Amino acid sequence: MWSIVQESFSISIVLWLCGLIVVLSYLAKWYRVRYRLVRLISQLPSLKLPFYQVFGHAWLAMNYRGFPWLLNRKLITSPNVYDFQALCGYNYLFSKENISNIWQIHLPFVCVYKADSVEMILNHSTELKKAWFYNLMDPWLGSGLLTSYDEKWRSRRKLLTPAFHFNILRDFLHVFNKQSKVLVDVLAGYTKQEFVDMVPLVTRCSLDIICESILGKELYSQTRAASPYVKAITELTHEILERMQSPWYWNDTLFRMSPSGRKFFRNIKVVDEFTMQVIAEKQHLKSERRSSADVTSSTNAVSDVNVGGRRKRALLDLLLDEQFENNSISVEDIREEVNTFTFEGHDTTSMSMSFALYMIGLHPWIQEKIHQELDSIFGKDNEREVTTDDIRDMKYLECVIKESLRIYPPVPAYGRLIRNDIEFQGRIVPKGSTCLVNSFILHRDPEVFPNPEVFDPDRFLPENSSGRHPFAYVPFSAGPRNCIGQKFALMEEKTVLSFILRRYKVRSLDPRDRVHLLEELVLRPLQGIRMQIRPRDQDFDFQTVYYRPAS
Repeated sequence: MWSIVQESFSISIVLWLCGLIVVLSYLAKWYRVRYRLVRLISQLPSLKLPFYQVFGHAWLAMNYRGFPWLLNRKLITSPNVYDFQALCGYNYLFSKENISNIWQIHLPFVCVYKADSVEMILNHSTELKKAWFYNLMDPWLGSGLLTSYDEKWRSRRKLLTPAFHFNILRDFLHVFNKQSKVLVDVLAGYTKQEFVDMVPLVTRCSLDIICESILGKELYSQTRAASPYVKAITELTHEILERMQSPWYWNDTLFRMSPSGRKFFRNIKVVDEFTMQVIAEKQHLKSERRSSADVTSSTNAVSDVNVGGRRKRALLDLLLDEQFENNSISVEDIREEVNTFTFEGHDTTSMSMSFALYMIGLHPWIQEKIHQELDSIFGKDNEREVTTDDIRDMKYLECVIKESLRIYPPVPAYGRLIRNDIEFQGRIVPKGSTCLVNSFILHRDPEVFPNPEVFDPDRFLPENSSGRHPFAYVPFSAGPRNCIGQKFALMEEKTVLSFILRRYKVRSLDPRDRVHLLEELVLRPLQGIRMQIRPRDQDFDFQTVYYRPAS
């Protein structure tokens, strides 16, 4: 009996020792990798941290915020302004160095600021994986085009690229025109008001456009009370931001248990139920059509609509066709892509248009040139729909949009997870680090854009753009993972802005130093954009100034 106990004890000791050896081996390997990462990262330019700063360089933002932020989460919106200011200020300190490092608690980030270093990251053939914080959006977006990488990303990009060819996109001009007309009719109700915040109005227009284009379904968010789907999408954006900025929410279990996490997943359920309902309806109708003896019906997409003799097909139709014909994409894959494009397609575009209107409203002489160009194209007809020829002829308006995107890039930072060492200018960016491309700083490089804070659309005239480094201006990212919908976005912006400016003149009430910026996945103003809007034949009272008080 005793011998059996001794033998069992010996076996237990051996197992414990084996387990300890495995754990120590793992820790030793982790330490070697971590030590190398820290050593190489520390060789990059940065502000040296005192030993007691466990928050890393995040203390810069915390110093701005003040200690009460740690006690009162209700202040989270306003301190986000300081987060963005602290990051840009830090990046500006090292902009001439071309590269620097920054620590957020235990996480290292490598920041790049010049076109050649941005090209090194964004144009890399193998570094295609987005930064780790994109994974926090997985419960909503899954592994769609935004968050997937390697072979899944390549196959999905190949599948979706034809849907954004110009010959396909021009069929969506019907949607752009229809929703733009709704917006200008809505704006008519604000022409006698002291001011209006343009952001929510433009956002609802953009959401109606993207949903009809992606899902083939109208939301009527511009003219009706916000539906549960619209509310859920709006709230999801804020909840993702809060999770990104709260390290204790990076753990999935802790986040699910939190009030914010429970609300987040309730909103995901609302969005997914709506999306899956639309998918199911279209699958059913498509199946019926395919089984019909009517050959014409069987070859048309479910929501195909004749527009000028051509068929307008939503992105969802293309994905369902791929499922029916090749079975290479599942219903879950379709859900991921629909949610991804709905999220990406409305928020970035709406903020681009809002900031463009804001800058136009600050520069009446530029607005006058836009009016002249639009009058030369449309005459005095404020109702005529925009055509592809009109889009091509809006050359100065395009310059204005591009210059606005330079000053206010909708996505002010892009992140990449470095999976292999990259050597640059005698320095090594080690694998395991996260690289940030700060387009807000990149677009203000005085060597590329002299007087970078001056709003000058002429920078983007062909003669002034010739020879510019292709990675000096990246409002839609660049390289293999550039924005697949950038042509869609530019066509939408030209259409919507041309409708507004054909009928109205706009005036911005707050100078740029009073419009505080914050990064909530996209760049947005803290307190909206206050503007006056009047019919073109009515003058503004320029003796009256409505500047927002400094805070």
